[in-house]
Amino acid sequence: MAEILAKKLNLNNPSILSFGVLKLILAMKISKKISPKQFIISQILILTISLSFLFGLYYILNIQYQASSDPFLYGPVTSKPKTFTLNLNQPADETLYFQSQILISGKTAPGSEVLISTDTDNLVIKSKPDGSFSQSLNLDEGVNNIKVVAFDQTGDTRETEKVIYYSKEKLQ
Repeated sequence: MAEILAKKLNLNNPSILSFGVLKLILAMKISKKISPKQFIISQILILTISLSFLFGLYYILNIQYQASSDPFLYGPVTSKPKTFTLNLNQPADETLYFQSQILISGKTAPGSEVLISTDTDNLVIKSKPDGSFSQSLNLDEGVNNIKVVAFDQTGDTRETEKVIYYSKEKLQ
């Protein structure tokens, strides 16, 4: 192919020129001049095609596959069961008691394991068929942090904490 181009260009030694250079020289000799009107129309056509391409990219990337503004539009990934609750009826939080033993009672799902934990003691009981539970608990003098955790059959947990104060001396 290089020899054919070299013959058309009247070159004696085509081996010193690469194919790309020969092609460029041929294009320069063959090319004709275009009018200013044709040049402007061609530039407008190139600009229009380029802008159409860029708008298409913008549409595809930003409008068509737009991320939802509400991440929970289709619901959360996980949700806590609505039927499994833990309500602690007794004792009231931040209460001062003068007896060393109190009753802890509440309600949760039927047949759930309930852990009653203090700084010095841990008790595990099972809720009744109606979901209620109660257990007496010995208090230590001073502050007692009581944590009650309920576990259902599927492994879900609910917990609540209470702070109870116990004093041997009654205030007058």
